[in-house]
Amino acid sequence: MTDESIQDIFKKNNKIEVPSEGKPEEPKLETHKEGGELGKTPHKRFAALLIDLGLNLLIVFGLVFVIQSFIASPFRVSGPSMCNTLNYIDEECVQGYGDYVIVNKIGYLIGEPQRGDIVVFRPPHAEDQFYIKRIIGVPGDTVKIINGKVYIYNDEYPTGYELEEQEYLNEDNYGKTQLGNNREDTFEVPDGKYFVLGDNRHNSTDARNCFRDVYEGACRGAEDYFLEKHYIEGKAWLMLWPIQHIGFLADPAYAE
Repeated sequence: MTDESIQDIFKKNNKIEVPSEGKPEEPKLETHKEGGELGKTPHKRFAALLIDLGLNLLIVFGLVFVIQSFIASPFRVSGPSMCNTLNYIDEECVQGYGDYVIVNKIGYLIGEPQRGDIVVFRPPHAEDQFYIKRIIGVPGDTVKIINGKVYIYNDEYPTGYELEEQEYLNEDNYGKTQLGNNREDTFEVPDGKYFVLGDNRHNSTDARNCFRDVYEGACRGAEDYFLEKHYIEGKAWLMLWPIQHIGFLADPAYAE
């Protein structure tokens, strides 16, 4: 036997055949159909991003609108008419903008304003403005100003009682509530309306003057002294600024 035939036999005996079904498959590259994320052009991806951002902003602004319209909203107090309760900073009554408060709106959607509430409202003759005062008379009351003091008459107290206001009136105002320009001293509060005064009685444009200053003239009629509920935005509820005054605004404890 020749050397060549021996080599052939050795190669044949050592040849390993791999079955066809056992052959390793070549990796296949995945392709994305047109319209998939990778198939989008940069312009389409940018447009989708803008739409998503716009929807999120719309939801945020919608929530803010609902909250501020029906639940609560911030309000910045201007002027000294509620001093010393509000805008009394560093032992001085602020003439311009001062305190920040949160106005509770939802409370008056499910309940009624109460005597002693500090309310933010739009005056009937100037609905583009906002005032802040304290409710003194509620529907059914007769409010009388006698010798600088406020008295309340109603069905429960037909003989009347003095409204104890020392809790929120400072020394310059306590017992010194003056009459308005019309010199009216008796106010019969109709149904659905309220009589409001500022805590700084010497420097407050309130119900006594039909929410008009001396330059705007006198009251036009008896109804002008009162504030209808739909003009009331809500109750001043929480002080936010200045930081040393942060806290809830307490309701007065009247001793009737």
